[in-house]
Amino acid sequence: MGKLVSPFGLVSRLTWLPVTEGEPDFPIFSGSLGNPGAVLSAQAEWAHDPSSGNFDGAGGALDRETAAHLAAAESLERYSSCAWDPSDMIWATAAELGDDAIPPWEWPNCSPTELADPRCGLAPADPRVPLRWLEGWSFARNRKVYVPAVQVYLKCSPESASERYLHPVSTGCATHSDPLAAVTNGLLEVVERDSIALTWLQRLRLPRLGFSPDQLLPEHREYAERASSENIRTLLFDATTDLGIPVVYGLQLADHDRALAQLVVATCDVDPGRAIAKLYREAASLRIALRSLSGRGAPPEAPENTLSVIGGALRAGPRDQRHRFDFLLEGERPVRNLADLPRPAAGSPELPWLLRRMSLAGCEVVVVDITTDEARQVGATVVRVLVPQLMPLSFAHRARYLAHPRLYRAPRAMGLPVHDEEDVNPCPQPFA
Repeated sequence: MGKLVSPFGLVSRLTWLPVTEGEPDFPIFSGSLGNPGAVLSAQAEWAHDPSSGNFDGAGGALDRETAAHLAAAESLERYSSCAWDPSDMIWATAAELGDDAIPPWEWPNCSPTELADPRCGLAPADPRVPLRWLEGWSFARNRKVYVPAVQVYLKCSPESASERYLHPVSTGCATHSDPLAAVTNGLLEVVERDSIALTWLQRLRLPRLGFSPDQLLPEHREYAERASSENIRTLLFDATTDLGIPVVYGLQLADHDRALAQLVVATCDVDPGRAIAKLYREAASLRIALRSLSGRGAPPEAPENTLSVIGGALRAGPRDQRHRFDFLLEGERPVRNLADLPRPAAGSPELPWLLRRMSLAGCEVVVVDITTDEARQVGATVVRVLVPQLMPLSFAHRARYLAHPRLYRAPRAMGLPVHDEEDVNPCPQPFA
């Protein structure tokens, strides 16, 4: 990854971002990619807007070298997710591709009520209208499939009326020197985002998650120890869904922080201890990013009227907004121990275990190779992992895909109350 970093390279520089005094002291780095329109013809009209997502990668760790490495890797991932070539795409209707296609109506869709709102910005796909497709690989079918290109790439503006059924996000993008590890990491993020969406929209009364330091491996324990702070309390919850793949949901409370008194972060990993370590480091990185944006004043419009990755988090941050999290903070709830979370047997390969879990839940895992020349030159693979059956994380409050059956089936499968569409959480998503 270091070969990508130079004044003339993909990542022009890596910048150390100091944390605020009194907060967990993790080395955090940000990578600068600049304007991809200079080299990507598909992005010739590029305009960088921080509210639409962090295009530059970030990384955090226990030491500066690893943090910088992760920032370069995430920068490569971000770049690759925007580096699409029209010649790789197929224009066709779903009927023309037959059973090999996973058409737009088999992905999460907005409800009629959402679509009737002119601020939704989306429309149902018309089966008669062609759209762009990319080749992917279905682990469930063990063969090639075709998926809509707008499901795969970011900054891939609709060129067909049938491509206006979703707002693209980065969920499931991952890079690694080991292709299987890249697929594993991408799938874990898809599972994580599914849980985040379910937790917030259905206001799930998650069990608290408890652990003792000696339950963590030494390398994970150090993250928990460094995250200890008199100013910040991190409440952990078991957000593992009916999929049986460990998800840890964290709510940080910082009464001293006027802008970020509440902050949400979540992680998914086959090793719950590793998930906790990752949560602490990502919380530190997120706090820096949100604080830098909060100082620029409130968004000109309420986040429920915009497509903003950080708008909901900034609106939920002030101390007087803590009531938004009452479903996590109030009332009696069980406490689950870290040892009770599911995980593969020691020494077992991670990806086969994950794929078995997904298959048992009736989920189809699809992977699309989006490796760029820049990634290939440093021995990295970049993928986009997709699971049509899972609940997507949406940053568009007017387009939360409330017609997706999983939003209502998953809580029931978990033995929790189910809110219908009219009673889902009215507050914008605070995860960023």
